[in-house]
Amino acid sequence: MTDSPGSSRKRPRSERQSRHSEAPPSSSSPSAHAMTTRSRSQSIAQLATKAAKTGSGLSAGEQQRKTAERTGKSRQPNEDMCTIPDKKAYVKDSESVSNDLEGADDDVLTLRAIKSLASEDGMLAKLGLVFSDPCTLARSFPQTDTSLAKACPVDASAVRKAYEIILGRSSVRVLEELRVLTVNAVSMLNWEPCDEHNNQMNAVLILLMNPLITEYKSSGSSSGYLFTDLCNAIIAQPSAQRTTLMHYLAADDGLPSDSADTDVSVAGAGSLPRSETDGRSTPFGRHIGIFQSYITREMVKAARRTQAAANGSVAADQTLQKVSLNALSSCSLPAVAQCLALMNSHNNAHNIVSYSLFYNDAVNEHIDIKDDVPRFRMPDSVSFCSYPFLLSPNTKSEIIRIESVILMRTELQDSFFRAMFSGVTCPYLVLEVRRDSLVRDTLYQLDLKLSQDLRKQLKVRFVGEEGVDEGGVQKEFFQLIVRDVFAPKYGIFKANDESQYHWFSHQSDPSKDALEEIRLTGQLIGLAVYNAVILDIHLPPAMYKKLLGMPTTRDDLREIDPTLHHGLMQLLRMSADELEFLDRTFEVEYDNVGELRTFELIPNGAQTRLTVDNREEFIDKYVDFVFNRSCDRQFLAFKSGFDRICGPSYVRFMRPRELELLVCGCSDLDFGALEGSTIYDGGYTRDTKVIQFFWEVVRGFTDELKRKLLFFATSSDRVPIGGLSKLHFVIAKNGGDSDRLPTSHTCFNVLLLPEYSNIDKLRERLLTAIHNSEGFGMI
Repeated sequence: MTDSPGSSRKRPRSERQSRHSEAPPSSSSPSAHAMTTRSRSQSIAQLATKAAKTGSGLSAGEQQRKTAERTGKSRQPNEDMCTIPDKKAYVKDSESVSNDLEGADDDVLTLRAIKSLASEDGMLAKLGLVFSDPCTLARSFPQTDTSLAKACPVDASAVRKAYEIILGRSSVRVLEELRVLTVNAVSMLNWEPCDEHNNQMNAVLILLMNPLITEYKSSGSSSGYLFTDLCNAIIAQPSAQRTTLMHYLAADDGLPSDSADTDVSVAGAGSLPRSETDGRSTPFGRHIGIFQSYITREMVKAARRTQAAANGSVAADQTLQKVSLNALSSCSLPAVAQCLALMNSHNNAHNIVSYSLFYNDAVNEHIDIKDDVPRFRMPDSVSFCSYPFLLSPNTKSEIIRIESVILMRTELQDSFFRAMFSGVTCPYLVLEVRRDSLVRDTLYQLDLKLSQDLRKQLKVRFVGEEGVDEGGVQKEFFQLIVRDVFAPKYGIFKANDESQYHWFSHQSDPSKDALEEIRLTGQLIGLAVYNAVILDIHLPPAMYKKLLGMPTTRDDLREIDPTLHHGLMQLLRMSADELEFLDRTFEVEYDNVGELRTFELIPNGAQTRLTVDNREEFIDKYVDFVFNRSCDRQFLAFKSGFDRICGPSYVRFMRPRELELLVCGCSDLDFGALEGSTIYDGGYTRDTKVIQFFWEVVRGFTDELKRKLLFFATSSDRVPIGGLSKLHFVIAKNGGDSDRLPTSHTCFNVLLLPEYSNIDKLRERLLTAIHNSEGFGMI
């Protein structure tokens, strides 16, 4: 699954050079070019070293102006002092002192050198030296630990401590000079590559580790901030350089960090919350935080500007208006988001931190989805939807809901237009089913529908029952039909006794009718997603991985069949003699509809014995057999049905765990959250006596009774993404004290509750109602 937009192309060198007033000197050969770069860096080093020793105390900007005056090349700095140093002038001026400092290597900045500086003038001279150009900066803070240097040649721990020293004890003058030098260094990143190094990513890493990097202003940036210039410089680098930077950002810097939790459970409230073990304090997590903090700040500022423009001011307790990426006043966020996209892709490949670390709370809170979703489908338009790694499961489910509403509205309009020319057509997808033949009736009717019919809003009618489907009937319909489809009598799926997950029944040669039933089952699940209905099904994470085109692993086998996984892992701990005694070949025995069959994992597998040398291959082939080779035809049929409904939707940008939440909801029955978000109508309030009775009774319910209550009031016992606080639940008054049972409008999640006189009566009437909640009268 692709989580990010296409990578940006590197700008031609001619375009990059036009950003600056002076292009680098040309040379006739690459070797000559490299010699020029090396001589330039050494001359800069000699000049700055002489300044430090003579105690001149000139900052880099002052040195530049003095040199320009002596050489007759006066250059006026802009208001931010963001001028590119006149390197030719540096080189020419330094020739007079080159004999005194021959072979000096003071341009390599180390933590020890920073700690040894006692004067402010020395600090200014040293900073002016090191930040004079990216090539010089790239040689600073070399990693001396050979074990760490393999991963990253920069001593990141030393860089971090050096910035702490500089920012902690320096004057305003030094801090301002550091800002100017940083602006200049970023400006030169795309001017000329450092041929004397493998890449310029050392310098980029050092610049990124400045705690103030997101605060620096730069008049040359469209956003006014230097950080976006640095992001654009990163994006403009060749692919190999960007990959190198990702490895540097993820490298261990020797500091203690938490463990990465890349397998976040979906058993929580449905938003996949970030925990203290999600990897945020790892080096990679800390760098992700830099980009996230910038996006958060700019998003909140944009929301406040939008609110102020609409109302004239922003109150402290006022809910800020929603913001679309297209409506922002600058194009700074896409560049930062593209850098995060590079980090996200690297994390997907290497599982360094939890993917929930890429969710941005400010984006999810302030995004104007109604404006962003249509723009996402428009060419050459910008939208937060283009950066799905920033979006939480709640936001993604809302995007999918809006997409569905747009398509349903379009099909409704088309039905009216077609009726004008070709006769009346039904504007809805109507299924008329019998309760005692639910699966057969449904699969038969879906098989006759055209693709455009499946895009219409679903309406279900149970034959022989009154009721107009405004949402409640279809919820019960899905609840009942998935229960039947996954029943053993249909033979499509088989549940594991230990994990309770369902997987395809082993059939070496499934019939055409069986494949058709499987295809329509996938289509049924797609319809539920399209119509925003949560299903009570138990498919393993591997199923959602395969639906999204992701490979399955050994860990997926552990979830679906813990005993089999444990047995395979035992093979890795056996000795050669034990494996020989086991006398196992590359074959698998399986039950094919009551008949025991064998399958060769590799060609000539029956004659290939399991040994210490090939046991890793055996395990991988076995896992591949379970998830792929044993059910290829069944899964392809299932996926074709699912994709017929959800293929073009935003579902393809979800992660497997997020898709599982979308299909099944979450299992957390937090009725405290439901109590806090419930709406009261008909004269009831939170303080009404019968309402207090109601919640006191519900708090004492078991989980099973709570699920029955949910089903009674909403026609579904599943919890939506985000938890019960996201459920629009209403308790309305239904007359005074009486013996009537509570009733519900399941289409609108409304519980109609008489004003019972005491808690015992309420408990008895409520339990009677929820124990008899299947079937519909007047809805």
